[in-house]
Amino acid sequence: MKVAFMFLTLLTANAISAGPPASIFSRFDAPLSAAARKLSTTGGNPPATIAKCGVAFPTGFEPRKTYPILIWNAPQTSSAVDGLDEIVRTVTDAGWVALAADGATPAHVETTEWCAAMLLAAFDRLERSWPDVRRSPVAVGGFSGGAKRAAYIGAFLMEQKHPLVGMFWGGCNEDRSGDALRWHKPGEAFKAVRVAVSNGSRDPLVPADRSRRRAHVASCPRPDSSARCCKGGPSAASSDRPSGR
Repeated sequence: MKVAFMFLTLLTANAISAGPPASIFSRFDAPLSAAARKLSTTGGNPPATIAKCGVAFPTGFEPRKTYPILIWNAPQTSSAVDGLDEIVRTVTDAGWVALAADGATPAHVETTEWCAAMLLAAFDRLERSWPDVRRSPVAVGGFSGGAKRAAYIGAFLMEQKHPLVGMFWGGCNEDRSGDALRWHKPGEAFKAVRVAVSNGSRDPLVPADRSRRRAHVASCPRPDSSARCCKGGPSAASSDRPSGR
């Protein structure tokens, strides 16, 4: 747990960095299982069949071992996989695996279940060559609407018995963890998951003092949350539109 939170704090300091060498970042297609296809239809979407995924492994990765995974999320209509370019070097340098997944075609309504179905397909595909992927500790993160989405995805993953160890909210103007707790059933342990909150010092949408208050007065009281103020303007990737649940 401590290692995970230290990493999330590191991420807040270095999230906007140069993109990684192409050799360490791989894109792949993953077919959805019958259960994932059914999940994708939540909200009236047609069943999805393929997820577009991206993954990056740390140097020296050994598929017989477990590694912590950061699952990256994006605002509505944006690509989580494309967003990995901004953070993947920091993630893999810290010894973590970076993972994201999008639908091959846009959703009619981009629900949390739609996004979760894509992640389930990514896990299914990775499990073929990395047997312990589902036993590896996971953290979720994103900027702006992606940060809000991360709260829901984190709750969903805990509901699915994935070991969630932390969340990173960058440029986030609203805490969605309480709503995520109402929609999903992650258990009481979700309230104790550590959160790192990061905002730009000149961000007019999410002032730094507001970020600090959010870290300590969240919908789900958390004993070990922290806020970090980074130099610069808005830390949101490109949009402050809220993610749909």
